[in-house]
Amino acid sequence: MTKRKLIYVFAFRSSFISKDEILLKSSFEVVSLFFNPLPRWKTPISLIVQLFQLIRHLPNSQAVVCQFAGFHTVLPVLMGRLFRKKVYLILLGAECHNYPGIQHGNFRKKILAAATRLSFRWAHKLLPIHQSLAKFENNYDPSEPRHQGFLSLVPELKTPYKVIPHGFDDALFNPKTSAYRKPKSFITAASSVAPPVFQRKGIDLFIEMARRFPDCSFSLLCKNDYLNLNELPKNLTVLEAVPYDKLASLFASHQFYMQVSIAEGLPNALCEAMLCGCVPIGSDVFAIPEIIGDAGFVCRNKNAEALVLTIQNALDADFDNLSVKARNRIQEKFPLKIRTELLIETINPHAFLPQKSTN
Repeated sequence: MTKRKLIYVFAFRSSFISKDEILLKSSFEVVSLFFNPLPRWKTPISLIVQLFQLIRHLPNSQAVVCQFAGFHTVLPVLMGRLFRKKVYLILLGAECHNYPGIQHGNFRKKILAAATRLSFRWAHKLLPIHQSLAKFENNYDPSEPRHQGFLSLVPELKTPYKVIPHGFDDALFNPKTSAYRKPKSFITAASSVAPPVFQRKGIDLFIEMARRFPDCSFSLLCKNDYLNLNELPKNLTVLEAVPYDKLASLFASHQFYMQVSIAEGLPNALCEAMLCGCVPIGSDVFAIPEIIGDAGFVCRNKNAEALVLTIQNALDADFDNLSVKARNRIQEKFPLKIRTELLIETINPHAFLPQKSTN
C-alpha cells in the first residue's frame, strides 16, 4: 500500500522532534520542512521559502503536522484552509506560556502572540502534550501571571484539541546502563544557561542547592555559554552536552533528577531520568506533579527554603523503593507505543482498522 504524503513543519531540531518524525514516517511519506527562525531579521525570508515549499507539496498531501506554534505555523494554517487540508499543531510549552518576568512565552510579545493566536484559531486541531497546557493556575511563582495555557490566553478559542502525551523508550533508558550510581548525587539538564533559560529551568535554585548541601554532588548538563566556573560551588560539575544515546548511562549514575522549572510542558529529561531509576524532585508546575506522582518529591513554592526541605525529605527516603516506582510510573503512564497510536490515528483515523480480505 502506498503511503499518504504528510508535511512535517518544525523550527529547530531536538530529540523529541526527531522521534516524532521517525514515528510519522512509519505510516506516511513525510516531507520535512525546516523553518529557520534565527536570526530574527531573516524571518521574512524564511516565510517566503516556506510559501514556495507549501505551494509545491501541499496540494498532494493529506495533512500538515507542526511542532510548536508561532511565525512558522501562520502560512501552514492559512494555506491549509485554502487547500482544504487539515493542519495539526503539536503544542509543547512556550506557545501556551506568558511569563514576562523571565522573558519566556509567545504571549509576552505582541506580534508573536498575534501569530500564535491566528495559528490556534485556523488550525484543524491542537495536540498539546499535557492537559495543563490548555489551562493552568500558576501558584508556584506568584511574581508571574497566574492564568496560563491556551484556553486562558485565548479565551474565545473554539478550535478542538486532543491531549497526546510524549512517549519514552524504556529499553534505551534503563537503570542497567550504568554499573555504579553515586550516593547523594543530583543531576539536571538544560539546553543552555542563557538568562531566560537559566531562570525558567530553575538553574539558579539548582546551584543554590549545591551550596546548601556541600556533602552532596551536583551535575549540570548544559551548553555552558554563560556560567563562570570559578564562581560555582566545588561540588557542582558542569557537563557538556552528550549524544542522545549516551544520556541514559549519565542519568543512571545519579540518584536524583531535579526539575525545578518555573514553566514547562511535559519535560522529556525528567521522564527519561526516571526510567533510569532516578528519584525525581520537581516544581509544582504544569505536567511535573503528575509525572512524579508518588515516586518522588514536589516543591510547592519557588523559594530556596522550601526546596531545601524537599531535598532533605528525598535524602531521608527509601531510595531503592522510589527508584523502582519512578521507572514503573513512566512505563505505565507514558509508553512510546501509546503516543504512536494516538498521533497516527488522529491524523489518519483508518490507520489501525483491520484490512478487508480480498479473498
